[in-house]
Amino acid sequence: MEQQKKGLFGRRTSPVMWILILLSSIMLSLPFLLPGTGWVSLVAFIPLLAAEHIATRERMRLFWVKYYLCFLLWNIFTTFWIYKATLYGAMAAVILNALQMAVIFAMFRWFKRLTKGYLPYLFFIIAWLAWEHAYFNWDVSWPWLVLGNAFATSVKSVQWYEYTGALGGSLWILLINTLLFRVLLLAANGEKFKKSAISVALLYIVPVVISLAIYHSYKVVPYEPSNGSGYREFTVLQPNIDPYNRKFSQSQYQQDKVLLNLMQECDSNSIVVAPETFVSPRLSAAALVENNPHGNSSFNRFGAFAKERSLSLIIGAVTDTFYNAQARPTPTARHLDGERWYDRCNSAVFFDSNGKHGFYHKSKLVVLVESTPYKRLFKFVSKFNIDLGGAMGDFAPQSEREIFVTTDSVKIGTAICYESVYGDFYREYVLNGADVMSIITNDGWWGDTPGYRQHLSYASLRAIETRRAIARSANTGISAFIDQKGDIIASTEWWKEDAISADLPLNDKITFFVRHGDIIGRVSEFLYFLFALMVIVRWISRKYITK
Repeated sequence: MEQQKKGLFGRRTSPVMWILILLSSIMLSLPFLLPGTGWVSLVAFIPLLAAEHIATRERMRLFWVKYYLCFLLWNIFTTFWIYKATLYGAMAAVILNALQMAVIFAMFRWFKRLTKGYLPYLFFIIAWLAWEHAYFNWDVSWPWLVLGNAFATSVKSVQWYEYTGALGGSLWILLINTLLFRVLLLAANGEKFKKSAISVALLYIVPVVISLAIYHSYKVVPYEPSNGSGYREFTVLQPNIDPYNRKFSQSQYQQDKVLLNLMQECDSNSIVVAPETFVSPRLSAAALVENNPHGNSSFNRFGAFAKERSLSLIIGAVTDTFYNAQARPTPTARHLDGERWYDRCNSAVFFDSNGKHGFYHKSKLVVLVESTPYKRLFKFVSKFNIDLGGAMGDFAPQSEREIFVTTDSVKIGTAICYESVYGDFYREYVLNGADVMSIITNDGWWGDTPGYRQHLSYASLRAIETRRAIARSANTGISAFIDQKGDIIASTEWWKEDAISADLPLNDKITFFVRHGDIIGRVSEFLYFLFALMVIVRWISRKYITK
């Protein structure tokens, strides 16, 4: 009898531990796999915290293997589709991402040995949020599983992201999980827990009620530029060109014809959006050179069509810029010979109805695809490079978010692929004047897996944070229109050549999040360093002063 009183699960806890670990990994994964299940994330950490409580109570050795496995399974279940491009890249992504999560949990466990009560759980929340915020800006950045992204298909519940950004959702998830676990501990120990339970209930209900109130009361009040109305017609094109086979078996001219055929039905004055890296000649002689763009036949073809039909066109292209210099002119410049250098960019090319053009270069580059992290220290990582349809190498970024302006003064921001995952980065388009957004992407390289659906859903969060409607063109993913509340109002089917149109409202109002950025992340980083300092002081005092 005495042995049974030792804990909630008795003495034989090994099978229970594995069940708890597996349960947490599944619950953490569900919101990223099944639409409308964001609420599951609010209790997903509880089995893991229960397992940690048991391991601490029984002084279990090698518990780190179990909680690392929990995070590893979460990464595998939700991002396994990376293997479609490269098995080595997939292994690196899931192993290293899970390792970082496990390090945070290890710090939490260490902190528990030095403090009591809720303080260790508060440290866990702050450390996790600080890591998510910092992760957005590291050379090796893969913030796909930011906790706040769990609500990407449950947008009615998180309309307040326009104030907090996605890290507001991460904070909400971590708070409810840890507080609810504390309530369960109080109940298990026969202590009073009614007030704590009421607090947790309010912490869940109040944000949801506020969000629903915002959602149902939000009114689109279109901003009217000086030369036009508050709505503009957009057309998104989905040429459905296989990035692995057809992209290389067909000539660029044949692929251009596919896109031009889709554009035939576009109305005059429409703003047309075409996919990422659509123009990507494989021979250097046919490259789209920004110093001399008219030397490229595709550039001339699309520019002439836009002018003839009075269209504005945004299209993805791989572009080169050449330099004459003795020394490397930019950090990403590639050497040709003698004093000749060039930069390669993953670009958005803009044509207006008068024949003018502009370029924007993708600046959040995919690790091991468009950039090699810490090149001097880790040259070996180049072996893991992922080929996403022909766009590979160290690409040159752009310091400012370029805004394209049509002849009737519509200001369009264009996020290229991976840039739509970074909320604090994405808001810079709006700060620079965008009153409507476009996203161009490929999404075909990961096949018919959850990857392209997750990528699409994250755009809904960007729409809420900025309150900007989105025209999204994907080569072989899902092309769609998303309104200012994050709802997908029209979309194409997967793996289908198509073109769809919609009238999107323009907006010149700035949300709190756009104006102030990721306050939660910045504050968490500051508090993390304070907590770390406190931990060091306590550890020193216990080790030396108390002797």
